[in-house]
Amino acid sequence: MNEISNEPKRRIFLWTTPRSLATVFTKCMSYAERVQIIKEPITTANSFGPECPAAEDDEFQKTFNEGIVAPEPQAAKVALGFDESIATFQWVKHMLESPFPGKSFVFVHDQAFGLRSNYTNIPQGYTHTFLIRNPYRLFPSWKKIMVKLAPSFIDKPFADMPKYAVPARFGYGELYDLIVHVQENLGQTPIVIDADDLQANPLSVLRQYCHFLGVEFKESMLQWEAGDKIVDTWIASKKIQHGNKMKEGGFYEDAFKSTEFYPPKKIPSREQIDIDLLPLIDQYMPLYEKMYSMRIRP
Repeated sequence: MNEISNEPKRRIFLWTTPRSLATVFTKCMSYAERVQIIKEPITTANSFGPECPAAEDDEFQKTFNEGIVAPEPQAAKVALGFDESIATFQWVKHMLESPFPGKSFVFVHDQAFGLRSNYTNIPQGYTHTFLIRNPYRLFPSWKKIMVKLAPSFIDKPFADMPKYAVPARFGYGELYDLIVHVQENLGQTPIVIDADDLQANPLSVLRQYCHFLGVEFKESMLQWEAGDKIVDTWIASKKIQHGNKMKEGGFYEDAFKSTEFYPPKKIPSREQIDIDLLPLIDQYMPLYEKMYSMRIRP
C-alpha cells in the first residue's frame, strides 16, 4: 500500500449533506494559518466527471454547462481550478493524497452521497468530521436551490429529482452510513458539528473543533470579508469554483455575502413547509437525531 506524503501533517475532511452551511464554514476555515482548502472534489467526480451517469441533455447538466461560465479574465486567474473532465474518482483520490508543500493542513469539504457508498474512494491519511443540519431547515433550502437550477421541477415532488443530484437516501442516510464506517472500519471517533450550534455559539464550537483536530484556533477566524475572492485560493473544479457566478447569485450566494456566522432563525413550522417535504422530514429526523447525539456540545 502506498503511503501519502507527511506534508502537511494534518488532513481533514468535512462531510455534509447539501445545504448544511458547509460553504460558509469552509470560508471560515480558509482564514486559518497555512491551510489549503479543497472544495467538493468527490461531488465533482459524482456529478460532473467522466463517471457521472447523467446525460448531457439532462436539465441540471445543461444548467451547469451553460450557466456556470465565468468571464474570461475571471476564469483565467483561477489558477487552482481543474477541469471536471479529468475528475475520475481515482484521480480525485490521488490528488487528495498528494503533498501540499508549505501548508500546515489540508481541509476538504465534500458531500457524503458523492461517494456512492464506495468507501475505497476515500483517500488515506484524513481525519473525518461531519456537519449536520435539522431536516426542517435542510429540505426547504435544498428544494429551493434545485428548483432554481431546474425550474421545470417547481410543481414536481422533491423525491422525483434526479438521483445523482438528490440521492436515494437524501444525504442523511449516506452521511450516517459514512459515520458508521469511520467508527467501525477506520477506528476514528467522528467529530460532529450541528449547524444551529455553529451559528448560535460559533466561538465555543469552532474552538473545540480546532482543538480536537490539533489546528490552531484564532478568534479572527470568526469574521471575514464579504465576497467570493477567497475562492481563488481553493482547489476545486472550474464548475465548483464558478458556482457563484450563475444568474441570480448562484448556489453559494448567502455564504459569500456573509461576514460571520449569523444567529439561526426560528425553525419553520410544518405549516410553512411544502407538503411534499414533510414525509422526508419525518423519515430522516431519526437519523438526524442519532447524529445530533454525537455532536460537539457548545
